[in-house]
Amino acid sequence: MIRKDETDWREFQRRMDAFIATACACHMSDAKWRKLFRALGELRVGRMAWKFVRSDRILYQPPPPPQALLRSCLGDFGLTAGSPYREIDWVEVPNERAAGVAEGLATVGRFPVERLTTGLRIVGYTWPRAETASGPPQTHS
Repeated sequence: MIRKDETDWREFQRRMDAFIATACACHMSDAKWRKLFRALGELRVGRMAWKFVRSDRILYQPPPPPQALLRSCLGDFGLTAGSPYREIDWVEVPNERAAGVAEGLATVGRFPVERLTTGLRIVGYTWPRAETASGPPQTHS
């Protein structure tokens, strides 16, 4: 017999898979996330922003230490313990610590890097632009 929590977990994973399937592109694999986090740790970027798929919340913590880089998820580490790599939408190194990071990452691999006014963002996915019948989304100042 399946316990309710197992059923809930399976349903959560089914919905996550369905949502991720709507991405235009997936840029990172589990191995690539591990490689990125090792490099960011060696570059000593310190605290950075993390955004997960299907969440509006931004978390702040440093890259995980090597022992927390498990095969398909983050190990016992900070606010993101147990999070699968596939659920990371992006991580961002703030401007004040981003000097030389893109160049340092380029020496270990090719990563989907975006330079923003807030910092250097490494993206896991490209998402379709949300458009309405009245045109593109509005931005609010």
